[in-house]
Amino acid sequence: MGQLGRNKDMKPVILKSARDDLKAIHEYLTGFGENPPEKFRKSFEKFCIQVTDMPNMFSRYEHDRNYRKAVIAFDYLVFYKTEDTGGGVRIYRILHGKRNIEPLMQM
Repeated sequence: MGQLGRNKDMKPVILKSARDDLKAIHEYLTGFGENPPEKFRKSFEKFCIQVTDMPNMFSRYEHDRNYRKAVIAFDYLVFYKTEDTGGGVRIYRILHGKRNIEPLMQM
């Protein structure tokens, strides 16, 4: 175990819905040059490190308290759940904060 009880081998599990979101975000941001996709990637990587270190540090999603959410670059929100056993994190969606999120979170 590393600092703050973090298992260095443990990484968040990125579910298919979130992987699809990441692909769409990358395609969208690429239209604005090389900098925005890189800034987003770095912000998402930083989130993954933070959530691995302290999975409960981000606020609960107000419409479904089973999820937590984190704001990363360009006002994107990462929605995730922590596992009761093992302390793992599962990332479900990555959506822009201006979208109508509630219907998109009906899983």
